[in-house]
Amino acid sequence: MKKLLSTIIMGIIGITSLFAQTNPNRVIITDKTGNSKGFLAERIDSIWFDKIEGRIAAEIEFFGIKSGSTGDTVSLAITRTEGCEAFRIDCLTKSMADMLTSEDAMASYIDNSDAEYYWQDFTNADMTGYELTPDVEYSIITVGYDKYGIACGAERVDFRAPKKELVGDCSISYNIDEVTSDKITISFTPGSGVAGYAACSYPAGTAEEQFAMMGGMFGFTTLGDMIKAFGFNNTGAATNTWENMDPGTDYEIYVQAWDVNGTYADMVIIPVTTKRLGGEGVAEMEITIGNFGGNATDGYWQIVTYTPNDQTSMHRDIIIEKEGYESEWTEERMIEFLKTDNPMDPYWNQFGVDEAYWNVDPETEYIAFSIAQNINGEWGPLASKSFKTPAAPAAASGAKKEAGKPARIMKSKTNGKTAIPMIPLKKATKTAPALIAR
Repeated sequence: MKKLLSTIIMGIIGITSLFAQTNPNRVIITDKTGNSKGFLAERIDSIWFDKIEGRIAAEIEFFGIKSGSTGDTVSLAITRTEGCEAFRIDCLTKSMADMLTSEDAMASYIDNSDAEYYWQDFTNADMTGYELTPDVEYSIITVGYDKYGIACGAERVDFRAPKKELVGDCSISYNIDEVTSDKITISFTPGSGVAGYAACSYPAGTAEEQFAMMGGMFGFTTLGDMIKAFGFNNTGAATNTWENMDPGTDYEIYVQAWDVNGTYADMVIIPVTTKRLGGEGVAEMEITIGNFGGNATDGYWQIVTYTPNDQTSMHRDIIIEKEGYESEWTEERMIEFLKTDNPMDPYWNQFGVDEAYWNVDPETEYIAFSIAQNINGEWGPLASKSFKTPAAPAAASGAKKEAGKPARIMKSKTNGKTAIPMIPLKKATKTAPALIAR
Protein backbone atom coordinates (compact mmCIF):
# COMPACT_ATOMS: atom_id res chain seq x y z
CA MET A 1 0.00 0.00 0.00
CA LYS A 2 2.85 2.41 0.84
CA LYS A 3 4.42 1.71 -2.53
CA LEU A 4 1.08 2.34 -4.29
CA LEU A 5 0.55 5.64 -2.40
CA SER A 6 4.09 6.73 -3.19
CA THR A 7 3.54 6.03 -6.87
CA ILE A 8 0.27 8.01 -6.86
CA ILE A 9 1.87 10.95 -5.02
CA MET A 10 4.78 11.03 -7.48
CA GLY A 11 2.31 10.95 -10.35
CA ILE A 12 0.33 13.86 -8.90
CA ILE A 13 3.57 15.80 -8.38
CA GLY A 14 4.46 15.11 -12.02
CA ILE A 15 1.05 16.29 -13.20
CA THR A 16 1.30 19.44 -11.06
CA SER A 17 4.75 20.16 -12.48
CA LEU A 18 3.44 19.68 -16.02
CA PHE A 19 0.55 22.08 -15.35
CA ALA A 20 2.97 24.68 -14.00
CA GLN A 21 5.22 24.43 -17.06
CA THR A 22 2.66 24.29 -19.88
CA ASN A 23 -0.49 25.74 -18.26
CA PRO A 24 -2.90 23.34 -20.04
CA ASN A 25 -6.64 23.82 -19.66
CA ARG A 26 -7.86 20.35 -20.68
CA VAL A 27 -7.61 16.98 -18.91
CA ILE A 28 -7.82 13.97 -21.24
CA ILE A 29 -8.15 10.34 -20.16
CA THR A 30 -7.59 7.63 -22.80
CA ASP A 31 -8.37 3.95 -22.18
CA LYS A 32 -6.58 0.91 -23.63
CA THR A 33 -8.94 0.71 -26.62
CA GLY A 34 -8.07 4.27 -27.67
CA ASN A 35 -11.29 5.92 -26.50
CA SER A 36 -10.73 9.33 -24.90
CA LYS A 37 -12.82 11.45 -22.54
CA GLY A 38 -11.95 15.07 -21.91
CA PHE A 39 -12.74 17.66 -19.23
CA LEU A 40 -12.17 21.37 -18.85
CA ALA A 41 -9.47 21.68 -16.22
CA GLU A 42 -11.28 24.62 -14.59
CA ARG A 43 -14.32 22.40 -13.95
CA ILE A 44 -12.44 19.60 -12.19
CA ASP A 45 -12.83 19.75 -8.43
CA SER A 46 -10.57 16.81 -7.55
CA ILE A 47 -8.88 13.69 -8.86
CA TRP A 48 -8.86 10.74 -6.47
CA PHE A 49 -8.45 6.98 -6.38
CA ASP A 50 -10.39 4.04 -4.90
CA LYS A 51 -10.05 0.28 -4.85
CA ILE A 52 -12.91 -2.22 -5.24
CA GLU A 53 -12.14 -5.87 -4.57
CA GLY A 54 -13.38 -8.74 -6.74
CA ARG A 55 -14.57 -9.09 -10.31
CA ILE A 56 -17.46 -6.86 -11.40
CA ALA A 57 -19.41 -8.70 -14.08
CA ALA A 58 -22.80 -10.15 -15.06
CA GLU A 59 -22.59 -13.91 -15.68
CA ILE A 60 -24.72 -15.45 -18.44
CA GLU A 61 -26.56 -18.79 -18.57
CA PHE A 62 -28.06 -19.53 -22.00
CA PHE A 63 -31.27 -21.63 -22.12
CA GLY A 64 -32.37 -21.59 -25.77
CA ILE A 65 -34.24 -19.82 -28.58
CA LYS A 66 -37.94 -19.55 -29.38
CA SER A 67 -39.31 -18.26 -32.68
CA GLY A 68 -42.70 -16.63 -33.24
CA SER A 69 -44.63 -14.21 -35.43
CA THR A 70 -43.04 -11.21 -33.69
CA GLY A 71 -39.47 -12.44 -34.02
CA ASP A 72 -37.00 -14.56 -32.08
CA THR A 73 -36.65 -14.74 -28.31
CA VAL A 74 -33.45 -15.70 -26.50
CA SER A 75 -34.02 -17.27 -23.07
CA LEU A 76 -31.32 -16.86 -20.44
CA ALA A 77 -30.37 -16.00 -16.87
CA ILE A 78 -28.11 -13.16 -15.75
CA THR A 79 -26.41 -13.16 -12.36
CA ARG A 80 -24.41 -10.16 -11.16
CA THR A 81 -21.28 -10.74 -9.10
CA GLU A 82 -20.90 -9.13 -5.69
CA GLY A 83 -20.23 -5.45 -6.18
CA CYS A 84 -21.85 -5.36 -9.64
CA GLU A 85 -24.50 -2.64 -9.39
CA ALA A 86 -25.86 -2.89 -12.95
CA PHE A 87 -25.16 -4.47 -16.32
CA ARG A 88 -25.78 -3.88 -20.01
CA ILE A 89 -26.33 -6.64 -22.55
CA ASP A 90 -26.33 -7.07 -26.33
CA CYS A 91 -26.41 -9.82 -28.94
CA LEU A 92 -24.39 -9.73 -32.17
CA THR A 93 -23.08 -12.17 -34.72
CA LYS A 94 -20.11 -14.23 -33.59
CA SER A 95 -18.06 -12.97 -36.55
CA MET A 96 -18.53 -9.42 -35.30
CA ALA A 97 -17.99 -10.36 -31.67
CA ASP A 98 -14.72 -12.04 -32.65
CA MET A 99 -13.45 -8.62 -33.72
CA LEU A 100 -13.67 -7.57 -30.07
CA THR A 101 -10.49 -9.44 -29.22
CA SER A 102 -10.18 -8.48 -25.55
CA GLU A 103 -12.32 -7.84 -22.50
CA ASP A 104 -11.37 -4.16 -22.77
CA ALA A 105 -12.72 -4.08 -26.34
CA MET A 106 -15.99 -5.82 -25.38
CA ALA A 107 -16.53 -3.49 -22.43
CA SER A 108 -15.80 -0.43 -24.58
CA TYR A 109 -18.17 -1.57 -27.33
CA ILE A 110 -21.10 -2.18 -24.97
CA ASP A 111 -20.34 0.97 -22.96
CA ASN A 112 -20.57 3.08 -26.14
CA SER A 113 -23.73 1.36 -27.43
CA ASP A 114 -27.38 2.20 -26.81
CA ALA A 115 -27.93 -0.96 -24.71
CA GLU A 116 -30.20 -0.61 -21.67
CA TYR A 117 -28.97 -0.73 -18.05
CA TYR A 118 -30.42 -3.41 -15.78
CA TRP A 119 -30.18 -3.18 -11.98
CA GLN A 120 -31.32 -6.68 -11.03
CA ASP A 121 -30.55 -10.36 -11.60
CA PHE A 122 -32.68 -12.46 -13.96
CA THR A 123 -33.20 -16.14 -13.16
CA ASN A 124 -35.38 -16.80 -16.23
CA ALA A 125 -35.63 -13.98 -18.76
CA ASP A 126 -36.36 -13.43 -22.43
CA MET A 127 -34.40 -11.16 -24.78
CA THR A 128 -36.87 -9.97 -27.40
CA GLY A 129 -36.66 -7.84 -30.53
CA TYR A 130 -34.23 -10.03 -32.46
CA GLU A 131 -34.54 -11.66 -35.88
CA LEU A 132 -31.82 -14.29 -35.99
CA THR A 133 -30.49 -15.75 -39.24
CA PRO A 134 -30.94 -19.54 -39.27
CA ASP A 135 -27.85 -21.70 -38.64
CA VAL A 136 -25.69 -18.70 -37.72
CA GLU A 137 -23.51 -18.35 -34.63
CA TYR A 138 -24.26 -15.42 -32.33
CA SER A 139 -22.68 -14.02 -29.17
CA ILE A 140 -24.36 -12.58 -26.09
CA ILE A 141 -22.13 -10.06 -24.31
CA THR A 142 -22.69 -8.42 -20.93
CA VAL A 143 -20.68 -5.73 -19.17
CA GLY A 144 -20.91 -5.17 -15.41
CA TYR A 145 -20.86 -1.70 -13.81
CA ASP A 146 -19.60 -0.83 -10.33
CA LYS A 147 -21.01 1.74 -7.90
CA TYR A 148 -19.28 4.54 -9.80
CA GLY A 149 -20.89 3.56 -13.10
CA ILE A 150 -17.61 2.30 -14.52
CA ALA A 151 -17.75 -0.42 -17.18
CA CYS A 152 -15.80 -3.34 -15.72
CA GLY A 153 -15.79 -7.06 -16.54
CA ALA A 154 -17.27 -8.48 -19.76
CA GLU A 155 -18.85 -11.92 -20.18
CA ARG A 156 -19.66 -13.71 -23.42
CA VAL A 157 -21.69 -16.78 -24.41
CA ASP A 158 -21.90 -18.11 -27.98
CA PHE A 159 -24.84 -20.00 -29.48
CA ARG A 160 -26.11 -21.11 -32.89
CA ALA A 161 -29.55 -20.20 -34.21
CA PRO A 162 -31.58 -23.25 -35.36
CA LYS A 163 -31.86 -24.13 -39.01
CA LYS A 164 -34.96 -23.20 -40.99
CA GLU A 165 -36.75 -25.60 -43.31
CA LEU A 166 -36.04 -25.01 -47.00
CA VAL A 167 -38.74 -24.53 -49.62
CA GLY A 168 -38.31 -27.14 -52.38
CA ASP A 169 -35.26 -28.99 -53.65
CA CYS A 170 -32.28 -26.71 -53.04
CA SER A 171 -29.56 -29.16 -54.03
CA ILE A 172 -26.74 -28.29 -56.43
CA SER A 173 -25.19 -30.87 -58.74
CA TYR A 174 -21.95 -30.14 -60.55
CA ASN A 175 -19.40 -31.49 -63.00
CA ILE A 176 -15.69 -30.60 -63.08
CA ASP A 177 -15.29 -30.04 -66.83
CA GLU A 178 -11.61 -29.13 -67.08
CA VAL A 179 -8.63 -28.48 -64.83
CA THR A 180 -5.36 -27.09 -66.17
CA SER A 181 -2.35 -25.57 -64.44
CA ASP A 182 -4.07 -22.18 -64.18
CA LYS A 183 -7.80 -22.72 -64.87
CA ILE A 184 -10.73 -24.58 -63.29
CA THR A 185 -14.00 -25.00 -65.21
CA ILE A 186 -17.13 -26.37 -63.48
CA SER A 187 -20.75 -26.74 -64.64
CA PHE A 188 -23.59 -26.33 -62.12
CA THR A 189 -27.17 -27.59 -62.20
CA PRO A 190 -29.47 -26.27 -59.45
CA GLY A 191 -32.46 -28.14 -58.01
CA SER A 192 -36.03 -26.99 -58.73
CA GLY A 193 -36.29 -25.08 -55.44
CA VAL A 194 -33.09 -23.03 -55.90
CA ALA A 195 -33.89 -19.33 -56.31
CA GLY A 196 -30.22 -18.52 -56.78
CA TYR A 197 -26.71 -19.73 -56.03
CA ALA A 198 -23.15 -18.44 -55.87
CA ALA A 199 -19.73 -20.07 -56.17
CA CYS A 200 -16.33 -18.79 -55.12
CA SER A 201 -12.84 -20.32 -55.12
CA TYR A 202 -10.37 -20.32 -52.23
CA PRO A 203 -7.02 -21.98 -51.58
CA ALA A 204 -7.85 -25.09 -49.57
CA GLY A 205 -8.49 -24.38 -45.90
CA THR A 206 -8.61 -20.58 -46.17
CA ALA A 207 -12.31 -19.73 -46.70
CA GLU A 208 -13.19 -19.90 -43.01
CA GLU A 209 -10.07 -17.87 -42.16
CA GLN A 210 -11.07 -15.16 -44.63
CA PHE A 211 -14.60 -15.08 -43.24
CA ALA A 212 -13.26 -14.74 -39.70
CA MET A 213 -11.08 -11.84 -40.85
CA MET A 214 -13.59 -10.01 -43.09
CA GLY A 215 -17.03 -11.05 -41.81
CA GLY A 216 -17.32 -8.31 -39.22
CA MET A 217 -15.72 -5.67 -41.46
CA PHE A 218 -18.18 -6.21 -44.31
CA GLY A 219 -21.20 -7.04 -42.17
CA PHE A 220 -21.39 -10.66 -43.37
CA THR A 221 -23.62 -12.73 -41.10
CA THR A 222 -22.61 -16.08 -42.62
CA LEU A 223 -19.96 -17.58 -44.84
CA GLY A 224 -22.72 -17.80 -47.44
CA ASP A 225 -22.99 -14.00 -47.41
CA MET A 226 -19.31 -13.76 -48.32
CA ILE A 227 -19.66 -16.33 -51.12
CA LYS A 228 -22.70 -14.50 -52.48
CA ALA A 229 -20.92 -11.12 -52.38
CA PHE A 230 -17.61 -12.16 -53.93
CA GLY A 231 -18.48 -15.18 -56.07
CA PHE A 232 -20.02 -16.09 -59.41
CA ASN A 233 -23.85 -15.75 -59.16
CA ASN A 234 -26.58 -17.43 -61.22
CA THR A 235 -30.13 -18.79 -61.05
CA GLY A 236 -30.10 -21.62 -63.58
CA ALA A 237 -27.73 -24.15 -65.13
CA ALA A 238 -24.42 -22.44 -65.86
CA THR A 239 -20.68 -22.98 -66.36
CA ASN A 240 -17.94 -20.89 -64.80
CA THR A 241 -14.17 -20.80 -65.31
CA TRP A 242 -11.78 -19.58 -62.61
CA GLU A 243 -8.58 -18.24 -64.20
CA ASN A 244 -5.14 -17.18 -62.99
CA MET A 245 -4.95 -20.05 -60.52
CA ASP A 246 -1.61 -21.25 -59.16
CA PRO A 247 -0.31 -24.52 -60.62
CA GLY A 248 -0.10 -27.59 -58.38
CA THR A 249 -2.33 -26.00 -55.74
CA ASP A 250 -5.26 -27.40 -53.77
CA TYR A 251 -8.41 -25.28 -54.09
CA GLU A 252 -11.92 -25.49 -52.69
CA ILE A 253 -14.92 -24.17 -54.64
CA TYR A 254 -17.60 -23.08 -52.16
CA VAL A 255 -21.15 -23.24 -53.58
CA GLN A 256 -24.01 -21.56 -51.69
CA ALA A 257 -27.65 -21.99 -52.81
CA TRP A 258 -30.78 -20.35 -51.36
CA ASP A 259 -34.56 -20.81 -51.66
CA VAL A 260 -37.35 -18.33 -52.50
CA ASN A 261 -37.24 -16.98 -48.94
CA GLY A 262 -33.51 -16.37 -49.10
CA THR A 263 -32.80 -19.22 -46.67
CA TYR A 264 -29.41 -20.80 -47.32
CA ALA A 265 -29.04 -24.49 -48.08
CA ASP A 266 -26.07 -26.48 -46.76
CA MET A 267 -22.81 -25.34 -48.32
CA VAL A 268 -21.35 -27.52 -51.09
CA ILE A 269 -17.53 -27.65 -51.11
CA ILE A 270 -15.77 -28.98 -54.24
CA PRO A 271 -12.07 -29.90 -53.82
CA VAL A 272 -9.94 -29.35 -56.95
CA THR A 273 -6.16 -29.48 -57.51
CA THR A 274 -4.62 -27.67 -60.46
CA LYS A 275 -2.08 -29.48 -62.61
CA ARG A 276 1.57 -29.01 -61.78
CA LEU A 277 4.14 -27.48 -64.11
CA GLY A 278 7.66 -28.66 -64.81
CA GLY A 279 9.44 -31.99 -64.75
CA GLU A 280 11.58 -34.16 -62.48
CA GLY A 281 14.88 -32.70 -63.68
CA VAL A 282 16.89 -29.81 -62.27
CA ALA A 283 14.88 -26.57 -62.00
CA GLU A 284 17.03 -23.66 -63.20
CA MET A 285 16.48 -19.94 -63.69
CA GLU A 286 17.82 -17.36 -66.14
CA ILE A 287 17.90 -13.68 -65.14
CA THR A 288 17.83 -10.83 -67.67
CA ILE A 289 18.20 -7.14 -66.83
CA GLY A 290 15.79 -4.95 -68.82
CA ASN A 291 14.81 -1.29 -69.10
CA PHE A 292 15.28 1.37 -66.43
CA GLY A 293 13.07 4.44 -66.08
CA GLY A 294 10.97 6.71 -63.90
CA ASN A 295 11.53 10.10 -62.35
CA ALA A 296 12.27 11.77 -59.03
CA THR A 297 8.58 12.50 -58.37
CA ASP A 298 7.09 9.07 -59.07
CA GLY A 299 10.16 6.98 -58.29
CA TYR A 300 12.54 4.95 -60.46
CA TRP A 301 12.03 1.40 -61.68
CA GLN A 302 14.06 -1.43 -63.12
CA ILE A 303 12.68 -4.35 -65.11
CA VAL A 304 14.20 -7.73 -64.27
CA THR A 305 12.96 -10.82 -66.11
CA TYR A 306 13.22 -14.25 -64.50
CA THR A 307 12.83 -17.12 -66.98
CA PRO A 308 12.42 -20.72 -65.73
CA ASN A 309 13.50 -23.81 -67.66
CA ASP A 310 11.02 -26.52 -68.65
CA GLN A 311 11.67 -28.50 -65.44
CA THR A 312 10.57 -25.63 -63.16
CA SER A 313 7.29 -25.83 -61.29
CA MET A 314 7.57 -22.69 -59.12
CA HIS A 315 10.22 -20.04 -58.48
CA ARG A 316 10.93 -17.10 -56.16
CA ASP A 317 12.66 -13.89 -57.23
CA ILE A 318 14.08 -10.78 -55.54
CA ILE A 319 16.67 -8.02 -55.87
CA ILE A 320 18.79 -6.54 -53.09
CA GLU A 321 21.31 -3.70 -52.90
CA LYS A 322 24.77 -5.12 -53.43
CA GLU A 323 26.31 -3.15 -50.56
CA GLY A 324 23.72 -4.43 -48.10
CA TYR A 325 24.04 -8.00 -49.36
CA GLU A 326 27.82 -8.10 -49.05
CA SER A 327 27.77 -6.63 -45.52
CA GLU A 328 24.90 -8.62 -44.00
CA TRP A 329 24.13 -11.69 -46.14
CA THR A 330 25.69 -14.93 -47.34
CA GLU A 331 24.65 -17.23 -50.16
CA GLU A 332 23.43 -19.80 -47.62
CA ARG A 333 21.27 -17.21 -45.86
CA MET A 334 19.81 -16.03 -49.18
CA ILE A 335 18.92 -19.60 -50.18
CA GLU A 336 17.25 -20.18 -46.81
CA PHE A 337 15.34 -16.90 -47.16
CA LEU A 338 14.01 -17.74 -50.63
CA LYS A 339 13.04 -21.27 -49.59
CA THR A 340 10.93 -19.95 -46.70
CA ASP A 341 7.20 -19.69 -47.42
CA ASN A 342 5.66 -16.22 -47.23
CA PRO A 343 1.85 -16.45 -47.53
CA MET A 344 1.46 -12.71 -46.89
CA ASP A 345 3.21 -11.84 -50.20
CA PRO A 346 0.96 -12.58 -53.23
CA TYR A 347 3.97 -12.33 -55.57
CA TRP A 348 6.27 -14.63 -53.58
CA ASN A 349 5.50 -17.79 -55.58
CA GLN A 350 5.93 -17.24 -59.32
CA PHE A 351 4.89 -19.55 -62.16
CA GLY A 352 6.24 -19.11 -65.68
CA VAL A 353 8.17 -16.04 -66.81
CA ASP A 354 8.20 -13.23 -64.21
CA GLU A 355 8.78 -9.77 -65.71
CA ALA A 356 9.17 -7.82 -62.47
CA TYR A 357 9.19 -4.05 -62.03
CA TRP A 358 11.34 -3.21 -59.01
CA ASN A 359 11.53 0.15 -57.25
CA VAL A 360 15.19 1.20 -57.32
CA ASP A 361 17.56 4.15 -56.95
CA PRO A 362 19.65 5.48 -59.86
CA GLU A 363 23.37 4.70 -60.03
CA THR A 364 23.10 1.94 -57.46
CA GLU A 365 24.48 -1.61 -57.60
CA TYR A 366 22.02 -4.46 -57.06
CA ILE A 367 22.00 -8.26 -57.25
CA ALA A 368 18.99 -10.16 -58.58
CA PHE A 369 18.43 -13.64 -57.14
CA SER A 370 16.12 -16.52 -58.08
CA ILE A 371 15.63 -20.13 -57.06
CA ALA A 372 13.23 -22.73 -58.44
CA GLN A 373 11.52 -26.01 -57.56
CA ASN A 374 10.82 -28.91 -59.89
CA ILE A 375 7.57 -30.91 -59.99
CA ASN A 376 8.76 -33.03 -57.03
CA GLY A 377 9.38 -29.97 -54.85
CA GLU A 378 13.17 -30.28 -55.18
CA TRP A 379 15.07 -26.99 -55.19
CA GLY A 380 17.51 -26.16 -57.96
CA PRO A 381 20.64 -23.97 -57.78
CA LEU A 382 20.54 -20.31 -56.78
CA ALA A 383 20.74 -18.01 -59.81
CA SER A 384 22.09 -14.47 -59.47
CA LYS A 385 22.94 -11.48 -61.65
CA SER A 386 24.70 -8.27 -60.58
CA PHE A 387 23.82 -4.98 -62.25
CA LYS A 388 24.03 -1.24 -61.74
CA THR A 389 21.18 1.11 -62.49
CA PRO A 390 21.92 4.03 -64.85
CA ALA A 391 22.04 7.67 -63.86
CA ALA A 392 18.69 9.36 -63.42
CA PRO A 393 17.30 10.45 -66.80
CA ALA A 394 16.77 14.15 -67.34
CA ALA A 395 13.07 13.57 -68.04
CA ALA A 396 11.23 10.28 -68.01
CA SER A 397 7.67 9.15 -67.60
CA GLY A 398 6.51 7.04 -64.68
CA ALA A 399 6.72 3.27 -64.82
CA LYS A 400 4.49 1.61 -67.38
CA LYS A 401 3.54 -1.33 -65.23
CA GLU A 402 2.21 -4.54 -66.61
CA ALA A 403 -1.55 -4.78 -65.97
CA GLY A 404 -2.23 -6.36 -62.61
CA LYS A 405 1.44 -6.38 -61.56
CA PRO A 406 2.35 -3.39 -59.34
CA ALA A 407 5.94 -2.42 -58.67
CA ARG A 408 7.49 -4.48 -55.91
CA ILE A 409 9.89 -3.23 -53.23
CA MET A 410 12.56 -5.53 -51.83
CA LYS A 411 15.02 -3.10 -50.23
CA SER A 412 13.15 -3.49 -46.96
CA LYS A 413 11.23 -6.74 -46.74
CA THR A 414 8.17 -6.61 -44.50
CA ASN A 415 5.17 -8.80 -43.78
CA GLY A 416 2.88 -5.88 -42.94
CA LYS A 417 -0.86 -6.06 -43.60
CA THR A 418 -2.84 -3.30 -45.28
CA ALA A 419 -4.98 -1.41 -42.77
CA ILE A 420 -8.70 -1.63 -43.61
CA PRO A 421 -11.04 1.03 -42.18
CA MET A 422 -13.36 -0.44 -39.59
CA ILE A 423 -17.05 -0.60 -40.47
CA PRO A 424 -19.32 -0.08 -37.42
CA LEU A 425 -20.50 -3.38 -36.00
CA LYS A 426 -24.09 -4.22 -36.88
CA LYS A 427 -26.47 -5.72 -34.36
CA ALA A 428 -28.63 -8.78 -34.98
CA THR A 429 -31.76 -6.74 -34.42
CA LYS A 430 -34.18 -4.41 -36.18
CA THR A 431 -35.67 -2.98 -32.99
CA ALA A 432 -34.15 -2.18 -29.63
CA PRO A 433 -33.86 -5.42 -27.64
CA ALA A 434 -35.53 -5.78 -24.29
CA LEU A 435 -34.77 -8.12 -21.40
CA ILE A 436 -38.04 -9.29 -19.82
CA ALA A 437 -38.25 -11.43 -16.66
CA ARG A 438 -40.62 -14.41 -16.78
